Amino acid sequence: MTATIMVIDDEPLIGQLLRYQLSDAGYAVATYQSGREALLQLPQIQPDLVLLDVMMPEISGYDLCREIRAFSQVPVIMLTAKHGDDDMVAGLTIGADDYIGKPFSAPQLIARVEAVLRRSGRMPTLRHPPRPALPAPVAPPALAPVAPPRARAIPRLGPRLSAARIDRSLSLHDASQACGVRWEFLQAIEQEQFNSIPRDDLRVALRSYSAWLGIDLRPYRRPQPLRRSMRANLALAAVLAMLALLTLAMLIL
Repeated sequence: MTATIMVIDDEPLIGQLLRYQLSDAGYAVATYQSGREALLQLPQIQPDLVLLDVMMPEISGYDLCREIRAFSQVPVIMLTAKHGDDDMVAGLTIGADDYIGKPFSAPQLIARVEAVLRRSGRMPTLRHPPRPALPAPVAPPALAPVAPPRARAIPRLGPRLSAARIDRSLSLHDASQACGVRWEFLQAIEQEQFNSIPRDDLRVALRSYSAWLGIDLRPYRRPQPLRRSMRANLALAAVLAMLALLTLAMLIL
């Protein structure tokens, strides 16, 4: 049995990022940018938990939480950049079960989601199927050939950027302020969820973030295709070689 989580956030990028993170943790996810639309769909979807943004243009998260509480006891976690004490108290007072401030980390988000689901009795008894038992290892032959050493692998970019930031004792918010890149872009890059960022924004964000952390991106770039002029020169050289062969064949005959 899989728990269903409804995400309500007017920022498409954050909604997509949450979908990646929650789906990777084994949850079914339904995302909405409109609070009114989500409110209409909630009785049909019957989610096990609602992740709710506070600052939305059509209807605030506070008002939406009040309307949800008028007919449903589904657990609600407010996810917002407004995380002062007064904001948190206001959210919990109107019926929210937890309150998470932005920026957030994926492990923290998943842990808070699981805690709320456990308290509400909605945590599935088995979210991940058991892994099959591995066969007993077979001893290698006594004189097995020694494999040549492999070339040194390039470390993965996302964890490397994350480790460099943590070495500076900086949060995602601090890094965002320092390098001028949105924190949700930085979080998606560190978790290698590159498809959640528009391509043009991804290029700029990667260059700015890696340059600020002092990490060279050249080992991570794909080999560039031959330029058009080089391809044209190669084609011309092939034609000239063919003509030379034809001329030589005619002289021989």
